Parts: sequence; structure tokens; C-alpha cells
Amino acid sequence: MLHAIKNALPTPVKDAIKRKVYPQLLAEGELVPEWILQGHDDRWHRHNNRKWTVMVFYPGDDTPGCTAQLQDFQEHYARLRELGAEVYAVNPAEASSHQAFAEKFGFEFPVLTDRGGVVARQFRAALQTPFKTVILRTVYLVNPERKIRLANRGAPPAAAIVRSIEALQQATRAGM
Repeated sequence: MLHAIKNALPTPVKDAIKRKVYPQLLAEGELVPEWILQGHDDRWHRHNNRKWTVMVFYPGDDTPGCTAQLQDFQEHYARLRELGAEVYAVNPAEASSHQAFAEKFGFEFPVLTDRGGVVARQFRAALQTPFKTVILRTVYLVNPERKIRLANRGAPPAAAIVRSIEALQQATRAGM
């Protein structure tokens, strides 16, 4: 019933509610928090200061929206790697769920377990309710100096992230 009411609300009303309830995104230029998380492959991962990083916080494994979003990143993964970027998909589900999800769809990037949503809260990609932590679909692009270069609530196309990295790298080479 609550879902039906939410869907019936006009977009401007939904957006106003989100602005009041959702945590504000980390700002461009801000240093990202340090993190270490276990991947679906049982390896531990942490932010690498020598690479561009795309942090994709997503609500759930094997759901239509999350699957489409991560498949989009998989389609652009080779180009992102060519640009010196790593993609990390982050969600509180257990590694076994992530492993089945990654294998089912052929994700080559790490799918990380954020137990309790601790890292998601540090990145302001989670909403704490009285009953549980709700992960908010959020994407951050982080440069090799650990500074946020792009913060987006929702699912920006992976092609847009690729273009952002290309433009930022070009600006850096040009001394901008």
C-alpha cells in the first residue's frame, strides 16, 4: 500500500521529500572516507590512490534496476579499465549473494559486501530507518587523489562516467 501511495505522488513532491529525508551527497572536491570491504571473490578491496574509482552503491542483488545499472557498467568496464579506473559495486548483502549475482551476469568488477551499510553511510548513500538501513542508489567518481569528482543520486549512464573521466584527464594534461 505504501508503495502504491509513493508511486501516485507527483515527481516534484517525491523530489521535495527526498531533499528533506535523504542525506546530502559528499561534495565535489571532498576527500572520500577510507574503506576496506570484502568482495564476492573473498578478496579484500580498498580504495587505491593510484586509480580512478567508481563507487556504485545499489539497493539489491538481482533486482531489475540494479541489474540494469551494473550491466551498464559491465558493458563499459573495459574502457574504464583503459582509463585507469576501477568499478566497485557496494551493497550490504552477503558475499554468497554477491557471488551468485556476479556470476549470473558476468560482472568482472568487484561486488563488495558492506555489512550493516557502514561504508554506505560514510558515503551518504544510505538512509537509516527505525527498522533497517536502506541503500540509496548512488554513484561517486573519485580521482586518484581520493577527491570526489562527481556525485550522483540515481543511475547515471556508465558512458557519462567514461566521458567525465576522459574530460578530467584531458583537463589535467592541459594543466587546468
